[in-house]
Amino acid sequence: MRTAVLMTTLGEAGWDRSLPSLLAQTRPADRIIVVIDRASDGAEQAAMTAAWPGVTFLFNAANIGITASLNRALAAADGADICFRADDDDVSAPTRFERQIACFEATGADLVAAWATGTIETGATYAIRCPTEHDAIVAALAERNVLVHPTLAFRRASIVALGGYDETFRNAQDYALYLAAIRAGCRFAAAGEPLVTRHYHAGNISVKRRMNQLMYSCAARCVHVAASGDRRAFLRTLRHYAALAMTPMWARAARRRLFSLGGRGR
Repeated sequence: MRTAVLMTTLGEAGWDRSLPSLLAQTRPADRIIVVIDRASDGAEQAAMTAAWPGVTFLFNAANIGITASLNRALAAADGADICFRADDDDVSAPTRFERQIACFEATGADLVAAWATGTIETGATYAIRCPTEHDAIVAALAERNVLVHPTLAFRRASIVALGGYDETFRNAQDYALYLAAIRAGCRFAAAGEPLVTRHYHAGNISVKRRMNQLMYSCAARCVHVAASGDRRAFLRTLRHYAALAMTPMWARAARRRLFSLGGRGR
């Protein structure tokens, strides 16, 4: 079974925080593909390549966005059976790849996520859990995105068959992918153990572009319920996202702090 890691980054200071954990896996990936999503000169590109000789770099001529960059990495991973997602500011447990491969083998799933540990800027942590069985994951995704995208792994052929990531979605592209996978009959599973440490800070896209995330998530859900023709689900979706849009950021931050103090799951 050949494996590849897909990561997109703007290449800002500290962008390579996650690389040591990806290179130190008990079951190493065959390739780690990093897309630098901005213009860069030859000297910078040479320096990055020299600093990380075990990494395949793809340099975009300009910023094209996360979704298009993910599709570029997906195309470059030709020949891989399993692809692992990674973010530039999150850290994978040493056994992440090994445990998720075991989950693929045990379940036959097309997409495998995992639990995670959330860390806020104070250093406090809390558990982020999701269902582990297919039916429960699908039911939960019908209500909200319960999968932490840096924990995701998938069978490359299954995602290619979907057409890759939908580039209509400049944000919430992972949620759009999960819902498209459900409609295509793909199978889900998750490892019920924390395999990624997720860092939440002001620079996160989920924080910095919160309203865009909400609008694209709402669009993904609307497309999903439109396919079913469920009018009530459509109206529930609109009400749900309208309520989220009116929830101030400080309230969401306070919720994370409460979780971290209590050690509770999301």
